Amino acid sequence: MKKLLYLLLVLPFTMMFSSCSNDNDLPNVEITMSFDNAAVDDGTVYVVQDSVFSITGISTKALDSNQQAAIANVRYFWNGYPAPNLTWSNMPIEIDMAQMPVTSSGKCLLGLNATLLETDKSMAYCSLDIPIQTVESVDSLPQGVEFGQVDMIFTVAQKSK
Repeated sequence: MKKLLYLLLVLPFTMMFSSCSNDNDLPNVEITMSFDNAAVDDGTVYVVQDSVFSITGISTKALDSNQQAAIANVRYFWNGYPAPNLTWSNMPIEIDMAQMPVTSSGKCLLGLNATLLETDKSMAYCSLDIPIQTVESVDSLPQGVEFGQVDMIFTVAQKSK
């Protein structure tokens, strides 16, 4: 009986050292950001000065499985500073360029920090930087660039060892 009592006392400690999954198995996802009233060319989002452009959606898709993937706890940054007026909320998130600080060259950076989740994988954090270029009018866009609703796709995958 005494041996059984000791075994029952030790059993909870052995469970502390077991793990359900590999902590190095990170999500491999594709993040799609949709913008409205903007244009995309060569990885840069073009917006018109003194206009309002929108983030109309953010979605995730698992790359190497049929598992569910999600993005959560999204925080936005504008030129490296937290942007309290850009918060995770119901879409669309409208960005009034007349109220945003813009550099003299018109180049800005929209940053995004978020938590990535995928079924049967460890939780991970990602950081995306989206170059924003302000232009005076739609006529100032690079040739062949369509203005309106556009998507940018980012691949977030763990590095091979």
